[in-house]
Amino acid sequence: MKGNENTWDYVLVGGGLQTGLMALAIRHYQPRARVAIVERGPTLAGNHTWSFHGTDVPADSEVWIQPLIVSRWDGYDIYVGGRLRHVQLEYCTISSTHFASVVEQALGVHACAILTGATAAEVSNTQVRLSDGRCLEAAVVIDNRGPVPTDSLNVSGGYQKFWGFEVELDQDWYLAHPRVMDDRIDQHDGFRFIYTLPFERRRVLVEDTRFSNSPRIDRDECLLKVRQYLANQGILEWRIIREESGVLSMPTQGNLPGNTLPYLAGGYRGGWFHAATGYSFPMAVTLAKIVAKTPVAELSSKVQELADEHVVRARFARFLNRLLFDLVKPQTRYQIFRRFYRVLDESRIARFYGHRFTRSDAFRIVVGLPPGGLQPVHFLRSLLRVKTPMSKPTVSTIANGVTS
Repeated sequence: MKGNENTWDYVLVGGGLQTGLMALAIRHYQPRARVAIVERGPTLAGNHTWSFHGTDVPADSEVWIQPLIVSRWDGYDIYVGGRLRHVQLEYCTISSTHFASVVEQALGVHACAILTGATAAEVSNTQVRLSDGRCLEAAVVIDNRGPVPTDSLNVSGGYQKFWGFEVELDQDWYLAHPRVMDDRIDQHDGFRFIYTLPFERRRVLVEDTRFSNSPRIDRDECLLKVRQYLANQGILEWRIIREESGVLSMPTQGNLPGNTLPYLAGGYRGGWFHAATGYSFPMAVTLAKIVAKTPVAELSSKVQELADEHVVRARFARFLNRLLFDLVKPQTRYQIFRRFYRVLDESRIARFYGHRFTRSDAFRIVVGLPPGGLQPVHFLRSLLRVKTPMSKPTVSTIANGVTS
């Protein structure tokens, strides 16, 4: 696509996971495309750790995903409700600092640009107007800025919230692989567990995580629980070298894949996330590949096809959130997770987290002994809502354009 320095093939708004993956996919499949990223912060990617299963990466995407991975393990542990299970699935992690460096290197060419400290004031299918008056034009604009502000902390459902401390130890960590859930911690404020990622023998991310009805989180209270947990493992001497925190909405309705915005959107803003887990990487990879491999004139319909494929799964995930936050008492929520990891094999677990689960998988998840306090009538009414007719999400028509 020819034009001046403010004319592009792709303008990606927001500098997080979805935008970075789209940029890498475009550079891989269309190395001559002109790509611009607009990010209001001083750097890309913020301060995050993203984890996923190795099975979440399609074979044809491995070549552009592999450079992002900083740590990988051949499996992980789950300790819930007095039950310990080792899940034999490859588990991978990406750090935001490394992610940003890989994306910056990929776009460090003459035809691309990363605009940091730039706020998008207006967004449309083919144009982004910045708060400083500059206007970027493109064959296609994709908005990946995260949830719409009015929706992010005002949803029906609950929240997955966490405060993580990356710590340096004076002795070796006792596990060689992650422990994704360990609920041997005070269960105040919902279902609560400690999540640990051992990056090195003496460098570990220890995260206080909970599924709660409230978005409020207290850093000092989380640090106290982490300190107690480490002491229980015999770790007394350690230093904090990094912190990260977040509050993710776990909605019971709305914001399905494809959304109803008047332009194309990815990530949380576009509904491309797993409502029942908070995992966004698998869907972000799939959408990034679709964007990179589809001609702009066909992109709207192709994304709509993908949205239609995921919409029933998205509604089921929201049903699971109703089960977790509305139908089950907080003190019995652990029973849901204990049963999940007791009855599902690795292939079903991988499909569920990757938002690729089948109707058979969904049936296996919900059919069985109900958790304590669950009222069967309310459960059935909520389940039936998954199958009721619904209006399909629509993706706006993208203006025709040709990439160079």
